[in-house]
Amino acid sequence: MKFLLLFIVLINFYSFCEPRLAENLKVKIDDGQIIGRYMSTISGKGVRSFIGIPYAAPPVGELRFKAPRKPAPWLDDVLIAQNEPPMCSQTNIFDRGEKRDSGQEDCLYLNVYTPNINLTDAAFKKLPIFVWFHGGGWMEFHSGHSFYGPGYLLEHDIILVTGNYRLGLLGFLSTEDENCPGNFGFKDQHMILEWVQENIEKFGGDKDSVTIFGESAGGATVNYLMNSPKSRKLFHRAISQSGSLMSIWAEPHRKGLAKERATKVAKLMGCPVDSSTKKMIECLRNVPAQKITAAIRDFMIWDYDPVIQFGAVVEHYGPEEERFIVDSNLDKDSFNIPWMTGVTSEEMIFKAAGILNSKQLFNDIVQKWETLFPMSFCYDHLPEHEIKEINTAIYDFYFKSGDFRGNLTKMWSDGCFFNGFIDYLQQRLKSNNHDNTYVYLFSHKGSISFSEVFGGDPMKYYGTSHLDDLLYLFPMRDSFPHFYNSIPTEDDVKLRKIMTKLWVDFATTGNPTSNLSKETELPSWSPATKFPLDYMRIGNENGNSDKLLEMKKDLFAKNTQFWINLREKYGLKVWKNENKNKDEL
Repeated sequence: MKFLLLFIVLINFYSFCEPRLAENLKVKIDDGQIIGRYMSTISGKGVRSFIGIPYAAPPVGELRFKAPRKPAPWLDDVLIAQNEPPMCSQTNIFDRGEKRDSGQEDCLYLNVYTPNINLTDAAFKKLPIFVWFHGGGWMEFHSGHSFYGPGYLLEHDIILVTGNYRLGLLGFLSTEDENCPGNFGFKDQHMILEWVQENIEKFGGDKDSVTIFGESAGGATVNYLMNSPKSRKLFHRAISQSGSLMSIWAEPHRKGLAKERATKVAKLMGCPVDSSTKKMIECLRNVPAQKITAAIRDFMIWDYDPVIQFGAVVEHYGPEEERFIVDSNLDKDSFNIPWMTGVTSEEMIFKAAGILNSKQLFNDIVQKWETLFPMSFCYDHLPEHEIKEINTAIYDFYFKSGDFRGNLTKMWSDGCFFNGFIDYLQQRLKSNNHDNTYVYLFSHKGSISFSEVFGGDPMKYYGTSHLDDLLYLFPMRDSFPHFYNSIPTEDDVKLRKIMTKLWVDFATTGNPTSNLSKETELPSWSPATKFPLDYMRIGNENGNSDKLLEMKKDLFAKNTQFWINLREKYGLKVWKNENKNKDEL
């Protein structure tokens, strides 16, 4: 009898609650009604998830190679936003195994994750917004919850928005004229921010408290959005992780290179190249998306170098309102945005680990470095005598002792990540009198590392790789078979709680330890105002330190200045700091 009564009580309880639960998952925006679903954080907190909301019209047919357009409202007035949207068309170029094509062209969708909030509650306050831009060299990956879900960050009272953007040739092909201006992936990201401003309050978000953040190419994207006068009006704080627009791989292509590569694509697709670029692009619009996407393999010369064949371009053409990068000047107003930035201590382990673990690839480096270095560091277009001079300078700086194995990671990390990171900070700090720049170095020996995913020996410890910091912001472990059997260490768990708090505090106040230092014995994070840099070391520093946070001074000074000087001497730097305010021009 007791069991029968309990059963009746439970039935009545769920009958009462279910309509309320369903109503909480309904959101009405101008495009129509959206119905989401529940997810949960690592501790079991409820999350309202709205997955696969179209923020732009499908970029297909006549809209291929054009700036994004607003989507059509859904005709039945109800969008079931509960399933992972398709990723954008891509080829897995960073996987040294078999090449596979995946995704589709109709991919411009975003996801919104909120706490389980009741917007009608009198005590409810609008929540700060995180907008995430994924990395992958502007060629790979996606924003889905299998990679970038809410399981860690939504332990806090914030709203997380993630979105797909066009990748590779479909996102960044350019003929350097009005027929195919390029930067379409950036323009998609700008439209995500417009969508947030127009709609996020319906989900409980504060459109006046938006923080953009991204890693690798996503970190460089953050800089590009900061440097864009029209984009930076749409957010208020920014975080760049392992990416800067002054990194050699992220800078706009030199004049003529993008058109040269677009012409090669057209030839591969059997499209005309001798007449106008208009006819060439019209032909390319009729080629299947995956065929165009797969053409990126024809630009890979060794391993996956050159690493970004289709990226940013300066637009001197096309409708002014649709241009994203209008010149190569650093805009001084971008330096006023509160900004947090950092790198991992051995960034290029993600490239070097697989090479060090492959006899063939390592022998290639030892025997062919005079050919491979110019390609890796983007100076293979220079006169032969200058190429030789730069080769000699790099070799003498890193390998004069003959130790390729010991210094390979250091060379690639310095040349591809650290020098652009420091160079941008130099430009920012000499133009900015505000205490709103926070710098970190992520150096943590955890239970797992992406060095294994990228071909390293799982039994060896190579250092803290590119991407390793993301393991403490997003629940990514279950997305990679390499990590299935891993168990987080005590330090891993502590660090995840610390890092999400740091990121959320910055997004809320512009200071990453505004609240943390009051609640714990962990140190306050001092802003970087000049060189030598004040920075926060995050992590257990190769497992040898009992401090997971520690303020330190000076970072990569000697090695990065070598690269900055080298690039200035040979005219390899694209960006100029002319201290112009574009809004006043």
